[in-house]
Amino acid sequence: MVSHLKYFKIIKSWSIKAESEEEAIKQVAADPAQYLESETVTRTDYKRPQQKTGGWANGFKSQLLG
Repeated sequence: MVSHLKYFKIIKSWSIKAESEEEAIKQVAADPAQYLESETVTRTDYKRPQQKTGGWANGFKSQLLG
């Protein structure tokens, strides 16, 4: 069985003038929408085989491989 997952990559960029990086981070944290320059969202579908659970074969393999 295959489970279908959706992955999202979200990239945001802010543009701000500040005396230091610390000050810039504080200002953006206080009002992110004010300084938002761009936002990009990319969606991809990813198929991952579902893992097999337990069973005597897996137990046997773990005993042999230790």
